Amino acid sequence: MDVVFGLWADGGASPDHGGGPTGALGQPVLGPLGLVDLLETQLGLGGPAAPQVVRVAAFQAALESLDGTRFWSSSLATDPWSTAQTLLAWRDELVGLGWCHDRDWTAPRLRDLAAVSRAAEFMPDGLTDRIAGLLRCLEVRTLAPLARLRLIDRPEVMASPLRRLVERLAALGCNIEVIHPAPAAPPHTSLGKLQRWLLGACEITDAERADGTVTLASSASGPLAAEVVGQWFAQVGEGGATLIAQDADTDLLDHGLASAGQPRAGRSIRSVHRGSLQLLLLAFKGAWAPFNPHALMELLVFPDSPIAPRAARRLAGALEEAPGRGGPEWTNSWTEIEEREYELADGDADRLALIAPRLARWRAWAEPQVADSIAGMELAQALSLCDQVGAWAARRLAATQDALHAATASLAGQVRSALAALGRERLPRLLVERVIDQAMADGLANPGAFAEASSWRSVLHAGAVWGPTSRLVWWNFTRTVEGAAKTPWTQAERDELLAAGCRSDPPTLPAAAASAAWERAVLNARETLTLFAGGLDCCSDEQVHPLAHRLKAALDVVGVRMALETALRQPVLTLAGVPLERLPIVPRPLPAARFEWTAPEGFSARADNVTQSATSLECLLSCQLMWALRHVARLRPGRVRSISDANQLLGNLAHAIAREVFTPGPPPDPQAASAQAAALLEGRIDELAAPLRHPEAATELTFARQRLPAAMAALARSLADNDLVVEAAELQVSEAFENLLSLRGAIDLVTRDRSGRIVIIDLKWTRSEVKRVAELKEGLAVQLATYGALLSRDAPYRAGYFLLNQRQFLTLRNRGLVGRLVDGSRSFAETWDGIRSDWAAWRQSAGQGRLLASGVDGYESVLPAGLTVRREVRCDYCDYSTLCRVKGLA
Repeated sequence: MDVVFGLWADGGASPDHGGGPTGALGQPVLGPLGLVDLLETQLGLGGPAAPQVVRVAAFQAALESLDGTRFWSSSLATDPWSTAQTLLAWRDELVGLGWCHDRDWTAPRLRDLAAVSRAAEFMPDGLTDRIAGLLRCLEVRTLAPLARLRLIDRPEVMASPLRRLVERLAALGCNIEVIHPAPAAPPHTSLGKLQRWLLGACEITDAERADGTVTLASSASGPLAAEVVGQWFAQVGEGGATLIAQDADTDLLDHGLASAGQPRAGRSIRSVHRGSLQLLLLAFKGAWAPFNPHALMELLVFPDSPIAPRAARRLAGALEEAPGRGGPEWTNSWTEIEEREYELADGDADRLALIAPRLARWRAWAEPQVADSIAGMELAQALSLCDQVGAWAARRLAATQDALHAATASLAGQVRSALAALGRERLPRLLVERVIDQAMADGLANPGAFAEASSWRSVLHAGAVWGPTSRLVWWNFTRTVEGAAKTPWTQAERDELLAAGCRSDPPTLPAAAASAAWERAVLNARETLTLFAGGLDCCSDEQVHPLAHRLKAALDVVGVRMALETALRQPVLTLAGVPLERLPIVPRPLPAARFEWTAPEGFSARADNVTQSATSLECLLSCQLMWALRHVARLRPGRVRSISDANQLLGNLAHAIAREVFTPGPPPDPQAASAQAAALLEGRIDELAAPLRHPEAATELTFARQRLPAAMAALARSLADNDLVVEAAELQVSEAFENLLSLRGAIDLVTRDRSGRIVIIDLKWTRSEVKRVAELKEGLAVQLATYGALLSRDAPYRAGYFLLNQRQFLTLRNRGLVGRLVDGSRSFAETWDGIRSDWAAWRQSAGQGRLLASGVDGYESVLPAGLTVRREVRCDYCDYSTLCRVKGLA
């Protein structure tokens, strides 16, 4: 075979084979991985490559198995995974130098690394181990497995293991040739002068003039740069250009190419945030104590959730209403799911037989056994979770042939192997998450990004350009940390290694190799060299590519520096000698906030079919547009964001406990109410407010334990002081009124006094009593007025708020009740009359096709006449303030 070898050719090269224009057989262009694979195959040494995460896990187990104090002992105790990662990299570097762990080393670090290397003797091989195995095999051979090896990079810039491999092949008779780059551009052009200046063959004086063959183009806008490059490729057409996609990412550029009708480069940066790759992490997040409702909600709304959508929707609804497991909402959801499955089976015996295992599979995802984060999860449970994810991914792969599912199955298998390799019976949460992070580190390229047939080549690194190309385009020519690696060895250690025949590489070797590769790409451009840099600070010294610093003296004379923003104001932009025509577009003003919006056709009919509640009426009387979007259109935030905050969870807890403490009949003794609330609290937290168990809610949890029992005692005392008897808790009521107003609601407490008159109590958990006091004072207590109308119609009633946090009973003065009395501007009945009147006015406004946003200045000029109940609108708490543009477009 006649192989072309380069340090950066594993991701593709230009040219892509070592033959002539018509092609080649047996003349591949290979990088380090490709060359090692080829030689292993020829020598019969091949085997499956071991994931790095498995190697790190095995090495950590070896580190922890050693007795005594080592130089890494403190680090290992603090962060075992990072310590194992670092030490394994050092050990691999030593192996690449020809180091042997069986030798008696005197340097303490070398001696300790030799000990752990012996302990990790059966650890899977890395790349340097594989090269060392090739060298051992080649030592006993007399014939080279390759006829010729052409080197893109000089042996002097190769790392020790690759350099030693090349030297051994040469000793066996393989013809080693170094491909020396030569200036590809004519000497009279700016590009040709730049290339010869790089080689020290000419001087560039200030008298030189740039001819457009060398261009450094920059733009603060990445999309603009992509658009211009796409247009440039469209104008160039056929010509055999080469595109360097630095950082292996052309996602943005592909949009520009496609919009210009050009083929896509199809290079996608690898990311861990790709669909089902996150499923393994979610599975483990849901298996740690305390239970994490947010993790389960993410699993339920996952686009390809392992729980079928028909079941996931019900569970998500229960979790939204009561963020916990085991409560009535959760139990009822499972009952509904099971009933629905039997309904769908429709009596078919085969389908009925599948219901039980399907429900068990869903329960395994939704209700995993939780493990203590500190003490750790049992190894068997951790392996079971990996198997569960792997089995799901395998089933989905068989059904969809989606590459993401294949990657997910592979990820689960790698993590499983790594966890088993750790050799522990229990695995702390931090360690498990470090293993998953390591396994996911490489991520996956976008499966939807694929290269399309074109007349030009795309490579991932400048070092992969090893032959002349007509036009060279370097995309994302910005800062890189390539070549910045540092050696960990002291001079004494380097001397001992050298004495043992292990010559360590100079610290400057990675930088020298990268610099030579960058310069070689420039030398191979025949007609034009165009360097594109994008980003807000792409021209700052910190963000400029190191090669730009190297070329600066020459680029200032023979290069054309261009700001691509010129394309926004000139009809023609000349880029690398190619004129690009630009057509102006008519600017349009940004959308502005407006208070009047047109209701869609059929809105009134739909609104009439919506059963209102006290909460929806409060929205309507605050902002009609908010009411229309939330309660008629049902436009709501995603369920991932729907789990209540700590203050709302405390209110939910208080309501749930009050429902059990205050049963029909005389109120309990205050001390008994407090004791019963304290007994119920812990169980209800797990069922209804699991987020309170998490460390970030520790203050609220302590507050709940202190305040909720005292609040129940205060409520019992208030009921006794007012001589009230509980008739019902959480009473569901509904009623239809004239003007097509249908209402329903749940009244927290319905009580009666000695004469049998109704007293409605609405329980509130609030940080401050100011808002509720103002409602009573200004006649804006919409909830109390609505509940009174629903329950008593025209019969007299009394009502008030009981503020659980403040332990106060708020009610209107002169109503014969004991508590904090407020002078109100109108009674609840009068407030209800105003609500009904305003409902008719707002309904008429909607029937005329008009919706009003009350948070926008000027809305008062078009308000319906005669409104009497005007509640404050709070745009800072509204989910729709960017739709009416009160908050602009952010």
